[in-house]
Order: sequence, then structure tokens, then C-alpha cells
Amino acid sequence: MPEDRFGDLGPSDPRSTAERLAELDEIAFEEERQSKPAGPPPRPAGRYMWVVGVAFVIVVAIAGINALRHSGGGLRGLKVGETLPAFAAPLATGQLNGVANVKQTAAQSERAGAQPACQVRLAGSITSCTLSQKPLVLSVIVPGVARCENQLDLFQRLAARYPSAQFAAVVSGKKRPEVAALVKRHGWTFPVAVDPDLAIFNLYRVAICPTTVFAKPGGQVAFSTIRPMTEPQIANELRAIGGT
Repeated sequence: MPEDRFGDLGPSDPRSTAERLAELDEIAFEEERQSKPAGPPPRPAGRYMWVVGVAFVIVVAIAGINALRHSGGGLRGLKVGETLPAFAAPLATGQLNGVANVKQTAAQSERAGAQPACQVRLAGSITSCTLSQKPLVLSVIVPGVARCENQLDLFQRLAARYPSAQFAAVVSGKKRPEVAALVKRHGWTFPVAVDPDLAIFNLYRVAICPTTVFAKPGGQVAFSTIRPMTEPQIANELRAIGGT
């Protein structure tokens, strides 16, 4: 099956992934330079270290980059009362290796045969509309950040206690095999969607990892936070959306 079956329109940022990664690298270098005492300038590190630096920035500096890209009031995720923006994405535990479809309506399509996200029906994929058939707790993270992965570990512990709710996550910035290894290492059994090119990350206006949203059945946002949550906090928000 071709990767473009998801019919992705891509994130709103018109630049290529390479250009965005280059920007990430430049900002990380500047942050590192300002954090060190004055001294001789660092020697060039070579191509290998540049690649390692880009990977590092994706994990730990992506929130700051997104803040620059979306400067203003859109840095705290979705607003209460909004409907979850639609997406279809590969599941970490599936066999699809494409990017997410974030096309909201058929009118947005510029590709013949492309489908709106919630019309995608492919084995090994998940849609936001399917997830939100039940009271939904959805967290968007980047891998490698302890507080983000710990939040999903808490989801795993709580999922069995709240069977009337749907716990789910989106892991941004990595391809499916890498996310699959992360899921296996942690033992997460709830749906984990893969967002390698940050399309969902940008669609959900994520600025800090983790960004978590609670939605009522049908997808209406009831609560959104950019901070890790405790079990009592999660239980309280679940009650508000009918998840307990």
C-alpha cells in the first residue's frame, strides 16, 4: 500500500522538514552558547555531530521552536469547547509507515482520491473520530523526555481502572519502528499514533510536552493542559467527561 493513502496535507508550516530541522539546530546551538561561560568558540563538530544535534533538538527543544513558530495565544493546546481536529495516523503496533492525514474536509484535498482523515479505514491506523467515540484522554508527546513518557506510564496504569474511558497518545518526531520500540519498552497497550513529521503536533497547537486533552464523546474538548497530571487530577477530569 503506498504511503500517501493517508492523503496528508502536511502541517501548516510550508517549509520542508529539512528546513525545520536546520532551524531547530540553529536555535539549540544558540541556547547552548548562551548557557556556557564566555570562552573560546567551539570547534566545528562535523557532519555526524550535526545529525546528533538535530535529533537531540527534536526531543528536548521542540516546544521552544513551536512557540516561535506560533507566537501568540495558541501555545496551550486546544481550547475548551473546540471539537478535536481530525487526524488519521499509523499505529505504532501496526505495519503502516506513512505520515498522518490531517485533512479536515474533502474540499481541502489537492490529491485525486484523498480522503478526509476521519474517513480513513486502513488496518494498522487510528483516527481521532474513532478514539473520541468514548470519553477520551489524549496526550501528544515527543520521545526521550522523562515527564512525557512517565505521563503515558500513568495512563497505562489507569486504563484498566477506567474501562469506560479511552486513553491514547500521539508520539511526534519519530518514525513508526522507533515509536514501536518505545511502546514495547514501556508496555503501553492503549492506542499510540505515530506522527513523524509533526503534522498532529502542529494541528493540536502543542508547545510543551506533554500536552493532554480531555474530550467528551463526539470530540468536544472539556479540558486541556500543558503540564503532567497526577492520578487524582486525571480522575477529576474523567468524571467531568463521563469517563468514570
